[in-house]
Amino acid sequence: MLNAQIIKEKARELGAVATGIGDVELFKGVDPRRDPKMILPNAKCVIGFLFRVPRALYRTMEEGKQFMQYTQLGVKYIDEDLAEIFLFKIGSMIENAGYDACLQRNISNLRIKGDHSTNPEVVDTYELAHAEAVSPNKPAPEIIMDFNFAAKVCGLGAVGDSGHLIAPGVGPFLRMAFIVTDAPLECDAPFPESLCDHCGKCKEVCPGKAIDDDGVDSWQCAVYYRGAHGTNPFMEKDFLMDDPEKEAILSGNKRFDRQSAREIYKKINFLPSKTTGYIPCICGKACDMACYRHLKEKGVL
Repeated sequence: MLNAQIIKEKARELGAVATGIGDVELFKGVDPRRDPKMILPNAKCVIGFLFRVPRALYRTMEEGKQFMQYTQLGVKYIDEDLAEIFLFKIGSMIENAGYDACLQRNISNLRIKGDHSTNPEVVDTYELAHAEAVSPNKPAPEIIMDFNFAAKVCGLGAVGDSGHLIAPGVGPFLRMAFIVTDAPLECDAPFPESLCDHCGKCKEVCPGKAIDDDGVDSWQCAVYYRGAHGTNPFMEKDFLMDDPEKEAILSGNKRFDRQSAREIYKKINFLPSKTTGYIPCICGKACDMACYRHLKEKGVL
C-alpha cells in the first residue's frame, strides 16, 4: 500500500535530496491562483521535492571561470529535464496506486495577473494580464503555486532575506518540484522558521544593491544578474560609454524599474541566451555564496 515512506525512499533513489509532505489545508487563505486545491479540488496533500545544485557550479562563477554551466545545468536541466522525468516516475507510482498526481515543475517565465515581478534567470517574464476566470467560482488561469510557500508547508525549508529558499544540508543551492495529490499520506510539520539569521551578508555582496530591508527588487536583481556591474569579465571598455549614468549603473547605484530594466537588457547581452531562454548568471549568485558560507561557518549546514 502506498505511503509516505515509500514515496520518500523512491524520491531519494531518483535523485531528490529531500522530500516533504504538506497538508493541503495549510494553504487556506492563499490567493486562489496559488491554491493547490484549485488545481485538484479533492487534494489531500502536496508533496515537495528538493534537488541539489552542485556547489562547484557556484564556485566556478565566483572565480570567473564559467558562467554558462550554472544556468544550463543548475537551472535549466534540473527544472526542465531532471524534474520532469522525476515527476513522471513518482506521479506514475501514485497513479498506479489509484490516486491522482498533478505534477508541478517550475515555470520560470510566467507570472499570475497582477504580479509585476520578474525572474532574473530567464530572458523575460510574461504576466498573464489578460487571463479571465471561465466562471465566477473559478480563479483566472494560469494557477501557479508559490513554490517557496509550498516548500515551507512541506517542511523543507524557508525563505531568507535574499528571497531564496534555504534548506538544511544544502542551504540555498537547490531547485524544487511538487506533486498535488489526493493520496491520503502522512504529512510533515511545516518548517518552523528560516535558517536565515538576518546577518546582512547577502545585502553586502549584491553588486546591484537589489536586497534591502523591504526584500528583493527583482528588476534590479535581473539587471545585475545579467552583468551590469564593473566586475563583469566580459565587459568591454566602451560599454555604456555615452551613457551619462554609466558610473551609477556599474556601481549599482542606479535604480531600475520594470521599464528601464527591459530597456537596458539588449545592452547587457554579454553571453548567448536566446537559444534556451535562460540568462547566464554573471553576478555569480554572490548572495547565495555569502549565505552558504555564513551558515557553514555557524555550523548550521
